[in-house]
Amino acid sequence: MAIRLFSFLVLFMTNLAWAEAATEALVLGAEDSWSPYSDKHGLGISTNIINAAFAKEGIKTEIHVRPYARVLQEVKSGTLDGGYNVTRQENTESDFIFGHEPILQAKAYWYVYSHSALNFQSIKQVPDLLRVGGIIDYEYGDIYEQQRGRFKEVRVPRQSQLIKMLKTGRIDAAIMFEEEANQTLREMDLPKDALRKILFNHTSDIYVAFSRKKEASHKNAATLDKGLRALKASGEYEKLFILP
Repeated sequence: MAIRLFSFLVLFMTNLAWAEAATEALVLGAEDSWSPYSDKHGLGISTNIINAAFAKEGIKTEIHVRPYARVLQEVKSGTLDGGYNVTRQENTESDFIFGHEPILQAKAYWYVYSHSALNFQSIKQVPDLLRVGGIIDYEYGDIYEQQRGRFKEVRVPRQSQLIKMLKTGRIDAAIMFEEEANQTLREMDLPKDALRKILFNHTSDIYVAFSRKKEASHKNAATLDKGLRALKASGEYEKLFILP
C-alpha cells in the first residue's frame, strides 16, 4: 500500500510539474523605441505577429519592454527566453539561436536632413570620417559592418535623438528603417520631407533571437516557425500589419 501511495504521489507531482511547465509563459524582450513595430509600451506590428504565432501553437507570451541594448544583454545572459526585432547576420548568429522564418522584413536607408547637400550612390562613396548616426547595438547588415570602421559613428538609444542631431548638424547622416523614421517624424510633428533618403542600406529580415542559455530555445524557435507558417497559410499574417 505504501509503495502504491508513493508511486501515485510521484506520478501526481510529475504531471503537476509538466502541466505548470506547459502553461508557463515564454518571457520575451521587446524594444521600447521601434514604432510601428514595438513602441514604448511594447505594442506594435512585431508584438502582434509574435503573440499571434505563438498563440497558434498554444503558447502564451510575457512581454518585457526594454531599451534594445538591454534586450540583447538579457537574452545573452538567459534572463529572457528571447528578444525580438533582431537582424540575423554574421555577428548575431554566434550570440543567439534563430528560427528559419523571419517575423517580418524592414528596409533601411541612409538619411540626411533636408538642407544637407550630401549625396552618394554607394556605401563605398561615403567619405571617411563622416559622422554617421545609429542606434546602440542595432545591426545594419554585413556590408555596413565591413565599412563602418571608416566612419565616425555616433550611437544613441532613440530614433528621435538621431533626427534632432541631423537637424542641428551634430551628425551628417543616419541609418534608419523607413517605417520607423516615418513614424518618429509623425510623433515629433515634423513633415515627412524633413529628412531626405540618399542611399538604400539593406533589407533586414527581422527575427526573434532566442537565448543560448536556455535548453528550450531550439524548440521555441521551431514552434515560432510553425506558428508563423500557419498565420501566413490562413491569411491572418497580412492583417497584423494594420494598426488601429
